[in-house]
Amino acid sequence: MSETVGTIKEIWRYPVSSNGGEGLNAASVGDDGIEGDRTHLLVDLDTGEVASPETTPRWRPALMLSACRCGDEVLVSSNTWKMKPIGPSLDVALSELMGFGCGVRPKDAPLGHGRPEASKLQPRYDLAPLHFLTTKSLTDLATLIPSSEVDRRRFRPNVVFETESHEEDWLGLGWACGSVEGTITERTKRCGMTMIAQPGLPEEPEILRTIVRERARCLGVYASVAGAGRLSVGDRLVLS
Repeated sequence: MSETVGTIKEIWRYPVSSNGGEGLNAASVGDDGIEGDRTHLLVDLDTGEVASPETTPRWRPALMLSACRCGDEVLVSSNTWKMKPIGPSLDVALSELMGFGCGVRPKDAPLGHGRPEASKLQPRYDLAPLHFLTTKSLTDLATLIPSSEVDRRRFRPNVVFETESHEEDWLGLGWACGSVEGTITERTKRCGMTMIAQPGLPEEPEILRTIVRERARCLGVYASVAGAGRLSVGDRLVLS
């Protein structure tokens, strides 16, 4: 039995992990998620360490960056410079911002620095192709903490659904939307990134405390993808 439970309100792509992303009206989706999503990593050029702003204070300025794609090119912006392409100029700008040698590199790039030739850059988290969040969960969270600024940007979803359902109620169900389908696989455990200041958003420790206390530390769900297709804002979400 199938049931329509909502529609796509927003689609988001994050070309560089740990950086803000870009809103899309439509997106091509493959087995590994939205085309062009999280293809690059912010790294320490001296050690090969991948950015971890949710746990390591020196990486927190990464959350003030955003990235977008122009064709195959990834462009990174800060509050002082806009849309720098990957290359030496961006390395210099990022190193000045972070206070240590820093740059953006593609996932699976060789680590170098005397490591084995087979060693390649890998994301710290790679749990599922897509991350879903609902307006219902965001609204309910905001009601619990009216003094805090609850904003979907804190949670980095790929798709925000307009619905009266909680996404955790969909666990284990098949989903279909646009020309894409798959399965809702697991709840999304939240980390310190939800409370750290980002552009236009202040630091809000109560957000994570409330998610831990009221929602067993989870908000959102992960989803698998079965074959390529396309999602567009306004597409209906059908569960089965």
